Amino acid sequence: MRDATAVVGAALVLVTAFGAVATPAAGVGAETGAASASASGLADSHCTYPMTLTDATGAEVTIEEDPDRLVALAPSAGQILWSIGAQDEVVGMPQDYNLGYLNDTEGKTDVVQDDGTVITEAVVGAEPDLVLAPNVVSNETVQSLRDSGLTVYRFERPDNLEDVYTKIQLYGRLTGNYDEAGQVSARMQGQVQAVRDAVSEEENPRVFFSLGGGWTSGEDTFIGQLIEAAGGDNIAAGEINTTNGYGQLSDEVVAQKDPEWIIQNGKFGTVPKTAAFNQSTAVQEDNIVRVNRHFMSQNGPRNVQPLKKMAQAFHPGAYESVDFSAAETPEPVSCTTPTPSPTATPTATDGTTSMGDSTATPETGATPTDTESPVAETTSDGGPGFTAATALVALLAGALFTRRRR
Repeated sequence: MRDATAVVGAALVLVTAFGAVATPAAGVGAETGAASASASGLADSHCTYPMTLTDATGAEVTIEEDPDRLVALAPSAGQILWSIGAQDEVVGMPQDYNLGYLNDTEGKTDVVQDDGTVITEAVVGAEPDLVLAPNVVSNETVQSLRDSGLTVYRFERPDNLEDVYTKIQLYGRLTGNYDEAGQVSARMQGQVQAVRDAVSEEENPRVFFSLGGGWTSGEDTFIGQLIEAAGGDNIAAGEINTTNGYGQLSDEVVAQKDPEWIIQNGKFGTVPKTAAFNQSTAVQEDNIVRVNRHFMSQNGPRNVQPLKKMAQAFHPGAYESVDFSAAETPEPVSCTTPTPSPTATPTATDGTTSMGDSTATPETGATPTDTESPVAETTSDGGPGFTAATALVALLAGALFTRRRR
């Protein structure tokens, strides 16, 4: 990171020697391909620092330079960082069973207690350049860390799969791994769409998703969208009136809707032992599928795995026709793509890494509220054209960024 200052500093000396001044050049915009190192390309890039983004607390968070030391405050942050190749930059993370499937987590500072509460002293002691706080981390905790002098970005909860795609990209932008994040997001979106297309002509079975303790997920959640994408009709749709989209269904609703399939969220997603459930088609025909709790209830690229398992159970014939190796994916966002508007829909996921956060899951006796969502961002990056001499600075900086990409 320190080398960046030296290289750009040397370039500025050359600019000064030539007497060049950065002035707008008519008709110059974001560029791609071989010209990606041009000044205009860098100006529109998501990969330049300093950058200023507005987070879920409404604060403008400024990141001065590509962060080398990252702290993840909840499982989804760790999972996404691993998926985009940033694991070597992580110095602190939850060291618990929620992330037990990740490799090479030894030596990372444990920054949460057994109940998921953030250990402020541990976070500060890790000396991070940037702290990543998923939506399950309270605003009070975020403020406490900021009062300790740390740079903290808090994410909003994702209400749908498009939000998950965007959030993955945002992690890449914040951490200097934007190209990698764009590829992960694009692969996820391509695989989700492949499943949607395969089951689109099938008759959807009625589905109950069991978080445990009678809790389930409504349609306005990324979990609800996973059920729908797999070709199922969520019986909780229209029945959950809570602000976070999670709640419980009455026996009357269950009896009326008569689920044909029950999806268990890991070993905690037990089937309620009530007459309504016992008499349901799902129980009578033993149509019960257990999915990985982490990958289902936490938002991230690994959401694709339970999606595939559900689709295979609901529509085995249609699912077998899917060739994921040939799935079409959108063009991944990259460092040289134009800055999207806050409402732009990002690309897709890779189904191999990263989960979201599952906070307040039934095993702790709390209400499930394990979702996060990307936030509309603002940036200080501009997009002016430059004179030829100033382009030299950009070329040197671009070469350095290329060398430093993770």
